[in-house]
Amino acid sequence: MNSKLGNKLPIFSLGELARTVKRGLSSYYLHGEGVMVPLINIKDIANGKVNIESVEHVSVHKTSLLEKSRIAPGDLLVTIKGLNFKAAVADESARNFTISANLIALTLSDTVMPEVVAAYLSSPAGQNDLRSRAGGAVIKGLTTKTLLEVPIPLPLLSEQKKLSRYLSLAREYDDILQKEQNARSRLNKAIISSIMG
Repeated sequence: MNSKLGNKLPIFSLGELARTVKRGLSSYYLHGEGVMVPLINIKDIANGKVNIESVEHVSVHKTSLLEKSRIAPGDLLVTIKGLNFKAAVADESARNFTISANLIALTLSDTVMPEVVAAYLSSPAGQNDLRSRAGGAVIKGLTTKTLLEVPIPLPLLSEQKKLSRYLSLAREYDDILQKEQNARSRLNKAIISSIMG
């Protein structure tokens, strides 16, 4: 694709930005007499990251597909089923985790920051594009082919790095706020319980 209109950002298809595509394990490979692995599913993707605490460990058949479904830090994860599609970037804590068939992982080229692509896919424009490409009467879904056709507006790498840093700080701030809210809720319950029984 790699097009540019007027003063707008250059557009690349997601496939042009991807070095490798990793598909998740289908139900055939799950619950086998093989090896226990942490399996990332749709519920484990939130706020642009993998929620390690919610990832379940399952027994799977040990095959070559198992190794091909393992992710590395920096991989872009995209859910391909459901009403709302989610995108996240794997960090070091998710190294060698596997993904379910409801996700696709992409290792992107060095010319793009995965956090920027995840943010775009999570934006209203990105969500509209993903939904418009999804098929299925009951449960909407994306194929690998349709996902790789999604156009991504791409700033210069220097601008991507600034945006990536901002997104990282914003995510850290959101995490702090969430922890404070949880702590305040526990404190409220403890005070009410100690006074009122």
